[in-house]
Amino acid sequence: MITIGIDPGLSGACAVLDHNGLRVVFDLPTMQIPNVGTVALVQRKVDGLALAGLLRQHIPPGEPVTAAVEAVSAMGGKNNSIQTQGSLMRTLGAIEAVLECFRYPVTYASPTTWKKFYGLIDPKAKDSQRKAASLAKARALYPGCTDIARAKDNNRAEAILIAHWHMRTTE
Repeated sequence: MITIGIDPGLSGACAVLDHNGLRVVFDLPTMQIPNVGTVALVQRKVDGLALAGLLRQHIPPGEPVTAAVEAVSAMGGKNNSIQTQGSLMRTLGAIEAVLECFRYPVTYASPTTWKKFYGLIDPKAKDSQRKAASLAKARALYPGCTDIARAKDNNRAEAILIAHWHMRTTE
């Protein structure tokens, strides 16, 4: 069984695992939004065709596949513009469409659910500490993975953790 884990967002990532471990982890491919104005806050979108190509490249036809996607929702607050929220939901829709076209069953995992599994819930932690904790956990699980070596690879680490969580909780 192949398990896909996806951390949605324009800086999100996708991980593909199987019984042997991590097959691949990569940033979600993006592209310029056609005809978007220069003043638009959001200039890019997930490239669904490129995402489908990457999945096809790393998942042999006929293999049983399941996917876990971090559940996202629109959030209020002063730092969450309508354009940013719309972009996140657009990203989720593109991911869902690709997975649906491949007929991969999808499980949605709230951040609290999968992070609790790893003991990564700390309400007092700063954002940078949370990202570092996710990186450390993914590196401990897959020590040979060079694709999560940098601090900015936290979204890749989270995609790996989501896939690993899904694999461990659906066996």
